[in-house]
Amino acid sequence: MGSDERMYGLADDERLEVEAEAVVERVLDDACDVPGEPFEATAARVTWPIKVDVFRRMEVSNTAEHLGEDALGRALEQLDEEYSDPDGDMTEPTDAMKAAALAFGKAVLADYKPWACERTGEVIEFTREQMAKEARDAK
Repeated sequence: MGSDERMYGLADDERLEVEAEAVVERVLDDACDVPGEPFEATAARVTWPIKVDVFRRMEVSNTAEHLGEDALGRALEQLDEEYSDPDGDMTEPTDAMKAAALAFGKAVLADYKPWACERTGEVIEFTREQMAKEARDAK
């Protein structure tokens, strides 16, 4: 999924949904006192309209170069601790190591999917009347 994937939630939600309607269902489920109670009884305990914020996955700010250099630096440090001359200098990366590290960084970023999301600024409002009609139509 790319960064154009949309997720939905309330302003203070920690958990997002893949469909805006699922957020509304959660709000109504949370407001329900008795399973199977009429929509109007549940709706009376909800603040209307329900405002659902639209989110998108955040863009990764790290570059392939940075990721690759960091991974290569850590690998060389670990190898030097185990195998190098204790009084010698740290191993300098070769051109082949740098090329492999860059390829590694690119591969990681190509397939990495951030969990963190950010608001798009778009808000979808669901009215009581709209949800009452959907409840009637579902019967």
